[in-house]
Amino acid sequence: MSEQTPESVWITRGMGLRLRAAREAKGFSQSQLAQLTGSSLTQIEHYERGEHAMAMERLFDLARLLEIPAADLFDA
Repeated sequence: MSEQTPESVWITRGMGLRLRAAREAKGFSQSQLAQLTGSSLTQIEHYERGEHAMAMERLFDLARLLEIPAADLFDA
């Protein structure tokens, strides 16, 4: 596994913040989002805290469920 660069840490954290905002705007709990995506509550928590990077497939699944363009998760 490669080390994270400062830029990748910044991107991962930003994506997590935008994921949380989109989830809350949609009215989903972390548990509901986990269930809808087939992932664990812990994984959603890690995504939102920026502790784990999302695989592209998961990013697109989350965006689809939250009814937002996937690019919105990248915006600064």
